[in-house]
Amino acid sequence: MNSIVIDNVTLVLPDSLKAGMALKTEGGKIAEIGKAGTLTGDTVVDGQGNYLAPGFIDIHVHGGGGHDFMDATVEATVGAMRAHMQHGTTTMVPTSLTSEDYELEALFDSIRTVKKSAEYESLPCVPGVHLEGPYVAAAMAGAQDPKYIKSPTPDDWRKIVKMADGEILIWTVAPELEGACEMAKELRPEGILFSAGHSEAKYSDAVAAIEAGYTMATHLYSSMSTIIRENGYRVPGLLEAALLHDEYAVEVIADGKHLPISLLQLIRKTKGLDRIVLVTDAMRGAGMPDGEYLLGSLRKGQLVSVFDGIAHMPDGISFAGSVATTDRLVRVMYKQAGIPLPEAVTMITVNPAREIGIGDCKGKLEIGMDADLVLFDDDITVKSVYIGGKKTV
Repeated sequence: MNSIVIDNVTLVLPDSLKAGMALKTEGGKIAEIGKAGTLTGDTVVDGQGNYLAPGFIDIHVHGGGGHDFMDATVEATVGAMRAHMQHGTTTMVPTSLTSEDYELEALFDSIRTVKKSAEYESLPCVPGVHLEGPYVAAAMAGAQDPKYIKSPTPDDWRKIVKMADGEILIWTVAPELEGACEMAKELRPEGILFSAGHSEAKYSDAVAAIEAGYTMATHLYSSMSTIIRENGYRVPGLLEAALLHDEYAVEVIADGKHLPISLLQLIRKTKGLDRIVLVTDAMRGAGMPDGEYLLGSLRKGQLVSVFDGIAHMPDGISFAGSVATTDRLVRVMYKQAGIPLPEAVTMITVNPAREIGIGDCKGKLEIGMDADLVLFDDDITVKSVYIGGKKTV
């Protein structure tokens, strides 16, 4: 087996930075960790003192590099995966938009085809698909096309589950909708994770969702209910429930645009490190120059404008996903929000790995873990990426 030693690096561990180190990969796994200059292998790479971290894990990503997963072609799927891999993503959960059933079926088919291909071993791992909709609140649609929003009836969601044939990992559903909690109770035993989002839920709805099996909240603050007044009394919403209850892990789009730095700091202070998962929510404009792009598929997508580091809906007010990449999330949290680098990296490695059930093999620099690695400098500029011990960037 070919072995690689990445020498002279600073390891990014969950609770510390460890300078002057080396890491050896063999057989797709992390085989040894030791002091710089002490490990031997078939190939030795000088890390030049840069940071070595576990590969970044993005559980909410729609596309990038000019492609959207809803395009549902092998070319688009691979293109989006490669675009994000360039920025340190080694595991990703392709995410849908509210759409017609035939588009979802095509999405599942394209993902399956890529996962069976020979080139998949050099691409980010895809443990499943994240369905965002179609069971969302119309008033909180955000960038979701309202034409395709519907209620979660058993006949409908069972049809989607059947066509997915095991590919659904996460499902964003507004928990206040009639039938939403019943849906979660039935599908959680099948390994589908439920995330509350695009929702008008009141606090009581959000608590009931926990009891039904919801474990996450989709893009905190975005398209999410908060405090309202009823007969003079303040009634909290999904936002407050997600911050208060430890059962909810919260997705955070830390691109520096969706949320101001003060809110990123507030989330860290109130929610705690272990329950924060950084996500890009990236659309096809990620990694591309400013201009106009389709949000969603080439067949049915909505035209949006990308400028000033964000994608804008035609109304000029709403955001249309993001154009972020995972390295940008870490950079914003570390450089702008003042979050220590080990914590910022934990939010994009350890935490998402745990939430989606792959924490036993990904997300940490430990012997026996998958050798998915990203090497970057203090500006969080990616220098190289390894997937299963193979250099891909």
